[in-house]
Amino acid sequence: MKVLNKSSVLGFILGFIAFPIIFSGGAYLYYKIAFGDSDASGGGGLEPPALPGEHVASLDWTVKSLDGTVVNLGEHARDKTLFLNFWATWCGPCVAEMASIEKLHSQFGGEMAFVCVSNEQAETLKKFMDDRKFSLPVFVADAEPPRELNESAIPATFIISPQGKILLKHMGGADWAHESVVAFLREQLGRG
Repeated sequence: MKVLNKSSVLGFILGFIAFPIIFSGGAYLYYKIAFGDSDASGGGGLEPPALPGEHVASLDWTVKSLDGTVVNLGEHARDKTLFLNFWATWCGPCVAEMASIEKLHSQFGGEMAFVCVSNEQAETLKKFMDDRKFSLPVFVADAEPPRELNESAIPATFIISPQGKILLKHMGGADWAHESVVAFLREQLGRG
């Protein structure tokens, strides 16, 4: 009994040669579509990461308070260190860190500006804050934040100097009332 004939062997060899070529071409096209035409070795189109104290954030951005008042972030922070948190009521890590942000706010609220921004409805945010008896200033984003502050994941937290330098950037939930954070803020505020 003959298992393979000439045409079967030829088909197998051609398939063995064609598959890597087709696969490589598909992978190349996917890479070009997903990542654009940037030169991977030269970093074309890529921006450097934000290093603490080097990146300057534009605070020329308006948000709305829960009562609908339009607030300019730069004017709200006015010569103060800014604690800026992007969050949502449906986000587990956001909700988990909110009590520690409230505690930090009660400790540093007179010396720093605190801004918690969500893109949810004001009524949803107000109910959340009232149910938990939080006094944090919460705002609704009605426009895209400045490029330096625009993150796709939440929670995202920035601590920004009065000069607009990003002193700290953290993605994900955190214990903001932790002694290391308190010490960092005391140092930034000159209370060392």
